[in-house]
Amino acid sequence: MRKLAKFVAAAFLLATPLAFGCGSALAQTPPVQPVSAAAVVQNDYEALFKQMFANPSNLEVSFKFAEQAAARGDYEAAIGALERMLFFNPNLPRVKLELGVMYFKLGSWDLARGYFQDAINGPGVPDDIRAQVNAYLAEIARRQAPYEFSALLHAGARWQSNANVGPNSLTVLAIGQQATLANQFAKAPDWNWFQLAAMQYIHKINKRGDAFEVIFTGYASQQHKFTQFDLGLVELTAGPRIAIDQSSSFKLYGIGAGATLAHHKYLESSGAGFSIRGPLGNFGLAEGFVEHRFRRFFDSDEFPTASDQTGHLTTAAVNAELRFGWARLTSRFGYDRNNTRSHHAFTLYDFNSYNRFSIDFGVPIEFSVPGFDGAPRQIIITPTYGYSETRFDDPNFIIDPFLVRFDKETRVGGVIDVQLYQNWGLRTTVMQTWIMSNIPNYDMNNFAVAFGPTARF
Repeated sequence: MRKLAKFVAAAFLLATPLAFGCGSALAQTPPVQPVSAAAVVQNDYEALFKQMFANPSNLEVSFKFAEQAAARGDYEAAIGALERMLFFNPNLPRVKLELGVMYFKLGSWDLARGYFQDAINGPGVPDDIRAQVNAYLAEIARRQAPYEFSALLHAGARWQSNANVGPNSLTVLAIGQQATLANQFAKAPDWNWFQLAAMQYIHKINKRGDAFEVIFTGYASQQHKFTQFDLGLVELTAGPRIAIDQSSSFKLYGIGAGATLAHHKYLESSGAGFSIRGPLGNFGLAEGFVEHRFRRFFDSDEFPTASDQTGHLTTAAVNAELRFGWARLTSRFGYDRNNTRSHHAFTLYDFNSYNRFSIDFGVPIEFSVPGFDGAPRQIIITPTYGYSETRFDDPNFIIDPFLVRFDKETRVGGVIDVQLYQNWGLRTTVMQTWIMSNIPNYDMNNFAVAFGPTARF
């Protein structure tokens, strides 16, 4: 039955909403690194400050000082240096762009908009500056709107080499002895059709940044051959987000979810969560969260022992996105504690309770190519890697009364997103999974390929 839980959890991975952001040219420039010690950097910063005041018309020195001030998070000092540059030469669109970025980071939307608009007024503005300005102006309009709504819709076909979650070998354990499974339980390939919807609504309460957020995720799949694995999932989270400052906040939210398997009720869960979000210096953003769910599973003709999994699931994780110049890294570090003891107070073996540690990384590589109409089309290629270890509490006496299960799972794959036209695109996902267990019943390999259109709003 733990295979079914993994099957359902893997489907939820397909239903993760994507976050988008934009950064400034200064923010994407790595801060000056120390040659030998931090004091050298401080002396260099102070020397630039003195040179700028000694020779205020030296634009190169002023811009270097502004870069270092921005890298330190001293946006007011950077603004002062950049505005002095415009005093000596008002026709500097790149300086106006950076001033807009500084005011954007301070949350002064009207001032930022004014500098952005000035940056693209007049002839001879470089295309890269115009593109960055348009992106920032769109982001300012989004942030000043009374609400935000975003959605990702994705559908298509998926092929798996091990669609029925069969073991690598037909030789397994039963009551501590070797046994041979019938061929009907051997791993086998299959196709399915799937549909995914991930939506977020944010109602802004005030200009300070407080808001009420609602996130809906839905997923469904229909197998060609193994229809007992036809799956439907929905999850809804809702709660207030409270601003700490311009870039940090925390959120309290409720959770409700349900699932069907083989067109029968399989799971319902409810719970609550807490998350806190903040910047990682000038390199990115991180959000940590803790969630607790009570999950109730239901038996059916296809899965008569599903209810043995009923219990409490607690998850603690940190999601982070880092930028180093042109390079970007996404990551997730997570811990899950599944406890079925409270539901099965009188069972002898608590073999469905476990501790799970996991890590996942992605490296999005973004570039553009000319489209059929000459306009650029964005392509994002994201190699991914994941690893997890799951240690169960007690042995399953039906399999081996003295052997406690321990699984190691490795995931290697990638996602290719190709923009076709405006908000429409194509997504291809490739994933190879290996599960190595100390019990042969749970050794499993699976190769999966999914392909289909996407729409983003």
